[in-house]
Amino acid sequence: MQFKSFNIKTELISVLEKLGYTNLTKIQEIVIPKALKGENIIAKSETGSGKTHSFLVPIINNVIPESKIQAIIVSPTKELAKQTYDFAMQILNNDNFNSIKCKLFSGGEDNLKDIKSFSNGTDIVIATPGKLNSLLNLKDLDLSSLKTIVLDEADMLIDRTFIDDIDKIFAKIDKSNVQIEVFSATISTNVNDFLRKYISPDYLLTASEESKASKTVTHYFINTKHQDKFELLLKFIEVKNPYLCFIFGNSKTEAKKIYEFLSEHKFRCGLISGELEKRERKSMLRRIKNDEFRIVVCTDLASRGIDIDDVSDVLNFNIPNNLEYYYHRAGRTGRIGKSGNCYSFYDNDTLTLPLKLLKEGLDVQYLKFNNGELVNDIPLDKKKSFIKKSKSNNELEKEIKKAKHMAMSKNVKPGYKKKVKNAIDKVKRKHRREVIRKDIRRQRVERYKREASQE
Repeated sequence: MQFKSFNIKTELISVLEKLGYTNLTKIQEIVIPKALKGENIIAKSETGSGKTHSFLVPIINNVIPESKIQAIIVSPTKELAKQTYDFAMQILNNDNFNSIKCKLFSGGEDNLKDIKSFSNGTDIVIATPGKLNSLLNLKDLDLSSLKTIVLDEADMLIDRTFIDDIDKIFAKIDKSNVQIEVFSATISTNVNDFLRKYISPDYLLTASEESKASKTVTHYFINTKHQDKFELLLKFIEVKNPYLCFIFGNSKTEAKKIYEFLSEHKFRCGLISGELEKRERKSMLRRIKNDEFRIVVCTDLASRGIDIDDVSDVLNFNIPNNLEYYYHRAGRTGRIGKSGNCYSFYDNDTLTLPLKLLKEGLDVQYLKFNNGELVNDIPLDKKKSFIKKSKSNNELEKEIKKAKHMAMSKNVKPGYKKKVKNAIDKVKRKHRREVIRKDIRRQRVERYKREASQE
């Protein structure tokens, strides 16, 4: 199906075609006809499925240029807000639409400057929730012409605790006369409970299968076998030679270590992290889009919504503790029908998260390093080490309970939590050392057997 299948202005269809947007994605087919009619919408679809144009196209189509606020789009981060703004301006910079005013407001900018910008009039507002709420408090804005409000990446808005800001924003609009559109990769219980205050669950539309994973992404678990992961990272890059690879760390500290390690080994890398100042992050995103790097090291700041073309591969240096972020990371590749790969390092001491992903139905292929090459490995549930690990986990849980009991006294004293934590950490370190020693012994035995059979 194409954009011209709907009741969209011919000038807008022409602009979209010039920009390369002709055929619709599944979520666009479902959402756009309802959005054009002004219906309320809760749209659930995996990341990279084309959600942004699902709401931008109907908004631009329905706006009447009069410098009065007719649409508000709320994004959880500065980067996502800027990206949505850039998409909008690709359309509005054309002759037939340059009379429509669209303005971007995000954290870090001067409030007085933003208020002056509001005073000059605008038709479409794209903003982060904190900034928008701040401006609404500082200036009595005219929202009488407001037709549509969009919550983009709603699960991220809730996760980042913008709930109070959004409540205050909704308190200032006439919800009975305003179209509410909600877009999210997942609709968690928290999101669902929050939305019930403003929009009926009956408006839920979905373009996703039950699996959270995109069908265009192939997933791989790489068993590191307790080898140095930084050295394996070098081997991975050498073997895969990715076109554009996003490497994710679980924290700013871990991402920085990965970035510095690769830089020391003469790799020209990009870095997307919360440690960067707004100007640095903006510059970095521009440089990535200009194809200056083939390796970009990231925190989960980059796992949601940031649209970088042609990411061929994603590598999880560690699988994230919040598994929702696994799917969001994987969604950086395989976008809009393109194929991609998502790789994750793991070892026999970190099986909990991989097993949870398998339990959720993730289809995985298994790899390991052998003589500097990536070769097929045995699936987790077929390995003897998996069975041993399950027993070992039960023993570890017993040891942790015992250590916790020993560390806690009958009378609660200051610092008892730290004392308990230290006792548990000590048990875990001991357990890890034992696992590594056993694994090393096993590898030695296998090597001796292999060498003996070759003599």
